[in-house]
Amino acid sequence: MRRDGQASLEMTLAMIGALLLLFGALKVFIWINRRIVLRQQRYEATRVVAGSSNSVTSWNEPTEKLTILGP
Repeated sequence: MRRDGQASLEMTLAMIGALLLLFGALKVFIWINRRIVLRQQRYEATRVVAGSSNSVTSWNEPTEKLTILGP
């Protein structure tokens, strides 16, 4: 019985496992980045203008919104 086939099978499974881990980590990284952007936008929307005691802000949204995934 030759062990070449077993080694190839094990290597293939190891590469598939490594790719799954890589793509999973990439998905988590993209999700975290989107959450950071959303949190920053919410923070900017609730900031108080310097020198005022109002809770209303005068910060204007930029004309182009940031898109992370897709158009």
